[in-house]
Amino acid sequence: MFKKLKKLTIIIGKMKNIFITGTSRGIGKYLLDNLKNTNNIIHISGRKEVDLRNILEIKNYCKKINESKIKFDILIFNAGVGEFGGFEENSLEDYENIINLNLLSNIRLLKLLQANISEKTKIIFMGSIISKKFMKNASVYQASKFGLRGLAGGLKNEGKKVFLVNPKIVNTDFHKGKIELNNNFPETKLDDILYIIQDIINGTEKRFEIDL
Repeated sequence: MFKKLKKLTIIIGKMKNIFITGTSRGIGKYLLDNLKNTNNIIHISGRKEVDLRNILEIKNYCKKINESKIKFDILIFNAGVGEFGGFEENSLEDYENIINLNLLSNIRLLKLLQANISEKTKIIFMGSIISKKFMKNASVYQASKFGLRGLAGGLKNEGKKVFLVNPKIVNTDFHKGKIELNNNFPETKLDDILYIIQDIINGTEKRFEIDL
C-alpha cells in the first residue's frame, strides 16, 4: 500500500524494477517516498548519484547499470530544471543546462540503457502542460518540453510503451516565485501525479498523454 493514499492502488504481483530520475526533491522525491514502500525495487538517479547534465558522468553511470544486467520494468524520466524571465535575462549556460537536463539527458539515458530495457519496459516522461501552449518568459524551458513531447510521440509511433504526464503548476520549490506561470495555470496536486504513475505501473492507465 502507498503512503498518504486513501485507497489501495497497488496490484500485488511480480516485483518490478523501477528507475526514477530527479529524486533529490520535488516530484521525484515525492514519488520515491511513496513508491519505495511498495512491492517493487526502486533505482534512483538523484544529484548524488550522477549529474545528468554531464554526458561523461551519464556514460559512466550507465556502464555500471549495464554491468549489473538489471532489467527495468518502468523508467520514470522526471529530472528537470527551469529558468524563467525574458530571453535576454538568463545566461547561455542557464539555457544549456535546461536543454541538457530536460531533453538530452533523457535521450542519452534511453540510448545507453538499451541493454537494461525490453519491448515490455514502460517509459514515463514527466512533461509539462507548457508544451501545449505558447507563453512568454519561458521560451527555452518551453522548447525543452516541446522537444520532450516530440521525443515521446516519436517513440510511441515506433511501438515503444511510452507515457507522457503533463502537470500544470506543482507546489514544489521548482515553481516558487514564478508568478506569471502561477497565474496562467492552476495547480496540479502531487497526489494526482502519484495516482497516474501508480495506474501506469499497475497497467490500468493506457493513455499515451495525460494532462493533469
